[in-house]
Amino acid sequence: MVALSLGHAGAEEAKGGKLIIGIDETASEYWSEYMQGVKDIGDSLGKEPVVLTSNYQGDQLLAQLGATYATGCNQCALATDPSSNAFVKAVVNRSAKAKVHVVTIWNRPENIHPWDTDPKYWVAHTSFDGVMSGYYQGMALCRALNGKGKIAAIQGVPSTPPAFQRIAGLKKALKECPGLELVDTQVGEWQETKAQNITRTWMARYGDQLQGIFASNDAMGRGAVAALKEKGLNGKVLVTGSDGSNIGLEMVKSGDMLATVWNDPVLQGAVSISLAYAAAIGDIDPEKLTHAQRDFYIKQDVVTKDNVDKYLEMKKNAPKYTYADIKKDFWKDSAGQIPEGANDNK
Repeated sequence: MVALSLGHAGAEEAKGGKLIIGIDETASEYWSEYMQGVKDIGDSLGKEPVVLTSNYQGDQLLAQLGATYATGCNQCALATDPSSNAFVKAVVNRSAKAKVHVVTIWNRPENIHPWDTDPKYWVAHTSFDGVMSGYYQGMALCRALNGKGKIAAIQGVPSTPPAFQRIAGLKKALKECPGLELVDTQVGEWQETKAQNITRTWMARYGDQLQGIFASNDAMGRGAVAALKEKGLNGKVLVTGSDGSNIGLEMVKSGDMLATVWNDPVLQGAVSISLAYAAAIGDIDPEKLTHAQRDFYIKQDVVTKDNVDKYLEMKKNAPKYTYADIKKDFWKDSAGQIPEGANDNK
């Protein structure tokens, strides 16, 4: 999907070239909200972002970037999920050759960083701490089950850092809660329908012996809840998710889900495209930034029935970001540098 604008009345004086984002899909709430954050920045600059959708296929993203750059890209800014670690270097290299400043999100191999790979054009990488997300979920299950019971886990795309980090976080929680038994882990690839089918299989295999389901994102949590509803077990078999989506928050509110982890995709979109744009127009020099400014997590929080109303209100009244706002402190919501080893899938 490509959309270009002639400008917006009342916007700040526009500088630079195109704002480009690479996303995995348009159907999910997470990506819709991420795009909203980017659009907010675009509105403040009189620019309509160019949206490239990869459908989780890194080669498709590369082809779209090639076509977009071929039309000319002076001072362009790109914020993108490269789809998996395997495509990060190729996305960065292709962008650098076109002199496009890029900020990556979610996926980065352990052995490359913005400061050692095309450092002039790979501005930064940002994500949410998947290990802490998985740990929050695991400990929520531990507390709710009084430290004892059988649980199963639904993983995202295994090759991606958020997927293997969240499972690592769950395993960290299990070490602190040895009475919880992880009886099975299946791959749901972030998708609701796959998670629903996985949960149906578990219900047939384990019946009422299964007491909790760890879903690596809210969409898969929703799929698990849908399967449990078919058996009248929603709210009885405890489900956790991550992303803090409207769906996830509402399910926590209703009792269908035990907990989710709040990630703010609107903020993530605004920060990532703003950093890329700032480098493109010379407001920042990437090579003068610290490592902690170029490879960092954004703050997150665990959401349960005790604080869900706060986050539902935040969703309802999400701020409309401007480039001027973000520029005041690009790292205001940083949770710190991504630690060494965090992206190593072992």
